[in-house]
Amino acid sequence: MSPATFLRRWLPLVIVVVVAVAAWQTAKLADTDTVSTTPVSYERDLGTPILSARRIPETLRAPVIDAALTPTVQTIVDGSSSFASCLTVQADGRTIEEVGVDIPLVPASNQKLLTTFAALQQLGAEHRFVTTVQIDGTVTDGVLTGDLYLVGGGDPFLSTEAWRSQYEEQSGRFHTRLEDLADAVVAFGITGINGTIVGDESYFDDVRAGPWAQRLIDQRQSGPLSALAVNEGHVEWPTDFGSSINRAPTTDPPVQAANVLSALLSERGVRVGGTASGVAPASANEIASVSSPVLTEVITHVNSYSNNYGAEILVKHLGRDATGLGSTRAGADAMLDILSDPALELDTTNVVIDDGSGLAESNRLTCRLLSDVLDLAGPDSDFAQSLSVGGRRGSLARRHLESPANGQVFAKTGTLNGVTALSGFVTSPTQPGSAVRFTYVANGELAGLNEELRSLQEPFVDGLATFPTGPVIDDLDPEPTAPAR
Repeated sequence: MSPATFLRRWLPLVIVVVVAVAAWQTAKLADTDTVSTTPVSYERDLGTPILSARRIPETLRAPVIDAALTPTVQTIVDGSSSFASCLTVQADGRTIEEVGVDIPLVPASNQKLLTTFAALQQLGAEHRFVTTVQIDGTVTDGVLTGDLYLVGGGDPFLSTEAWRSQYEEQSGRFHTRLEDLADAVVAFGITGINGTIVGDESYFDDVRAGPWAQRLIDQRQSGPLSALAVNEGHVEWPTDFGSSINRAPTTDPPVQAANVLSALLSERGVRVGGTASGVAPASANEIASVSSPVLTEVITHVNSYSNNYGAEILVKHLGRDATGLGSTRAGADAMLDILSDPALELDTTNVVIDDGSGLAESNRLTCRLLSDVLDLAGPDSDFAQSLSVGGRRGSLARRHLESPANGQVFAKTGTLNGVTALSGFVTSPTQPGSAVRFTYVANGELAGLNEELRSLQEPFVDGLATFPTGPVIDDLDPEPTAPAR
């Protein structure tokens, strides 16, 4: 045990004892009144003496339960010793371990923690993204003579039933139904379009990818970025979700979105014309709209399933909201500005933010920053509840199935070549309000990370889920007073 840890655990008890002894000595040496007094008879006796250690039960209990985590923490510290890594573990606000907390490391998808936190800070938990239909022309007997514009508002999860049905696990996968928008157009009274359905993506720029390695683009780790994309910008995909590499992205998201809306309207009996991309004129009138789920649900989709596309769209929103430019660079700069707000008291020293998903291998974060962001949010927050859940949802759904962490760990995973990361909370199943906060990032050779470190993460979290172990607080409370005599 380090001297700092020893002092932190036992200093409160030492101070109490020293103060009590000093007070007793002072009273003993003080002058006393010479006037005789009648002895006082007390009717009750204390069950526990004033100077008993039982009168500071939390001070006694904390070192015992904290020490119980030491073997769990030490295992991952030892396993990471040959890699560039950082680790923090805090239990009910007490620091159990800190290693390399200020080392800037490639975070992989732990970057999404900062992206979604910043989005909540800037846009608000109830924010929604709106997609509209506007018309430029006249409607006579249900027939539009002119063009119909599908105007994107940067909804990352605007989708069709065919796209949604590929996922066996639906919990936390919040989508916006494009079918609802088609229904709204029909409800307005449109029965035919003597013109073009035009996809408008002008809310953002038209840069389709972040600053990523070509291999990641080739692996289709994200669909093409756009303020107007349906099904994350894909035209084909397997009926059962597997690897993203089996998906076929579109080369023109706004035209693809117009094509999908055209097909949905045709299914509903609306006669349609051609499709194109363009910008809705100021003279166009809105006739229908569809809103996304609230932001807390959008970030649940992003964080639980580590959705790269959703994270990148959020970054473009941050850029547009801050500067009017919906670009990855503007959004990354805005994110750093948000995190650097003095009111948040976050340390962004040596932090580099180049995208929102963590695919950019130029990103650099510290365990201190990740841990402090988690601390600001807290284990009961909407932010914490957006994370994947051990044994239940998202990227941790198949982990911790037979352990105390099942349903108790809320965390964000992260994986890239040579990178593994895991950060979040483990809440106590036996003591509500009690939680362990942890962050872990390691960079190194790919083979070593696969074989040595990732295998340590699940037992590490399982061990944290045993917190708190040790004497319960009621067993250490002062004993009751003796019965009246």
